[in-house]
Amino acid sequence: MTIYSGLLAATVLLSLAGAAEAQETTPQDVQIIGRAMSFTQGAKRQPATLAVVFDGADPVSVQQKNATLAAVGKGLSIGERTLVAVAVEQSQLGSASGYDGVFTTAGVDQTRLRRFLSRSGVPCFTLDTAQVSEGACAVAVRSRPKVTISFSSSNAAAADVKFATAFIMMVREL
Repeated sequence: MTIYSGLLAATVLLSLAGAAEAQETTPQDVQIIGRAMSFTQGAKRQPATLAVVFDGADPVSVQQKNATLAAVGKGLSIGERTLVAVAVEQSQLGSASGYDGVFTTAGVDQTRLRRFLSRSGVPCFTLDTAQVSEGACAVAVRSRPKVTISFSSSNAAAADVKFATAFIMMVREL
């Protein structure tokens, strides 16, 4: 093995490790989502229910769903609200209702998600900025290496979701 091929292999492995790490939901990510949910107009319900939408055929999606459910546990106290999470396989989105927010994992079908969110009044959160810039979600959050919140006003409007002005001022529009 030459030095060049060794460096190339190491770079590829580090890239893959970084991609896998980027998909992992942390408790801090869930805290940020819970706080962001409180900035939606009309957010008063207690507890707040987050639908964790996943693709059952995608192992990364299932892993991310499991990490999210583990971070929330039986209920996660965030400020004055308690956040509870319910797993929803993407094929069940058509019959899903009663949620205060949606968290989408990797691999979720964005066309199906867009149909579900259309005029639902339910905000959608993700860790994947592509699901905001090119997909249906309104908000992407990341807690590592620093907290970043990205927002699509057009996706929020399509879902009939309105965020408080204070929230809009704190986020980065995509």
